[in-house]
Amino acid sequence: MNDTNGFVYFFGCVVPNRYPGIEYAVRWVTGKEGFNLDVKDQKGFSCCPVPGIFYSTDKDTWLLLAARNLVLAQEERRQILTVCNGCLASLLKATEYLQEPKNMGKVNRVLSQIGKKYTGIAQKTEGRRKIFEPVKVRHYVEVMAKDVGLDEISRRAKHPLKNIRAAVHYGCHYLRPTERAAFDDPNDPVMIDKIVEACGATSVDYEDRLDCCGAGGGVRSHVIELANALTQDKCQNIAAAGADCIVTGCPFCMLQFDNAQKSFSKDGIPVMHISQFQALAMGIDPISLGFDTHHVSAHSFLRKVRGS
Repeated sequence: MNDTNGFVYFFGCVVPNRYPGIEYAVRWVTGKEGFNLDVKDQKGFSCCPVPGIFYSTDKDTWLLLAARNLVLAQEERRQILTVCNGCLASLLKATEYLQEPKNMGKVNRVLSQIGKKYTGIAQKTEGRRKIFEPVKVRHYVEVMAKDVGLDEISRRAKHPLKNIRAAVHYGCHYLRPTERAAFDDPNDPVMIDKIVEACGATSVDYEDRLDCCGAGGGVRSHVIELANALTQDKCQNIAAAGADCIVTGCPFCMLQFDNAQKSFSKDGIPVMHISQFQALAMGIDPISLGFDTHHVSAHSFLRKVRGS
């Protein structure tokens, strides 16, 4: 019995509502003009739901909403491809909770009211017994680094970003392993750095590079001054390293960097999702990437890209 039939996009909430340029970049990089991966849409997806709120306050509701999303991928026999650290953490943790029969039974009693049932994806049959595995939840970064591969990313970089110095920000949910999974080293992550360098750029080291962007744990929502102060500290370290841009795999971290800088910097350091960075290296017209919707102008960065 086959494992899965490819991927379904899971864009989450921030990308469609705030940064459509990320969605365009992801579709372009994974689509026919890029690496031609087998990815399709699932219009029924809802919020993951966001771990910093639902998981912290109401685990039953969190697990139920996450399980419904997982069932939609299960019905397609596809892996979930997410571009957001928070979505990754929420959905991946839910697959682990649902391996407990008590949790699965409780969730399925509610899901049955809408004709749904979470089982995981059947892998094989032993006698009359089917063996199920959890729905796989994959981060865009992992799929790029492991499935596409760094050599292929480098080969497809028609416009290598040789003049660009990028400061990579991983983000808290990317770094935090679940009970049973970690796809990068939480203490010394390398995947985004390697993708940046496969695009021809230099990934610069900087002080406290694994610190939070400032927004984590609901701080952005409740203590905006503290959130922005944390971001300012991080941006000062990034500027000291001589970075031309900030590259992250998390749209919520990107939102914090992009919004907070206007409170303490006149110009700021442009911030972008790794998919946008890849698309530039692959020769896309920058106008497609939605930089005009960012608070921090990318004009100086794009001028330097054109000179690469």
